[in-house]
Amino acid sequence: MNENQQQKRDNFIKKLVSNSRSILTNQIAIPLGVQKMEKLISWINSIEPINDIDLSVFKEYYSKTSGLAIGTERLQYNKEFLKKQDKKLDELTTYYKNDIFDKCFEIISQFQNTKSQK
Repeated sequence: MNENQQQKRDNFIKKLVSNSRSILTNQIAIPLGVQKMEKLISWINSIEPINDIDLSVFKEYYSKTSGLAIGTERLQYNKEFLKKQDKKLDELTTYYKNDIFDKCFEIISQFQNTKSQK
């Protein structure tokens, strides 16, 4: 990995940590936060995969919620449709919430430690 790739990867990891904090502090809702996590993880893995943390909970949650309206597309649907979708979304979020929070704490802990060692 060259210096430019390392710098890009480090920047994406900083964003991963920042997004973890945003999820934990409810600055971003879990569905949108996980969607962002999936993008960041993909960008990081395209440079060099993160092998020391199992990030599969984000992929699992995202795959189960990807067909549901979670962002601005919600404005295109009527309220009855959204109520039905939200019931499913709330069930999935409740089921995965603790695992997602645990993983966010692990990301913050892992990469703060790595950062301080450099």
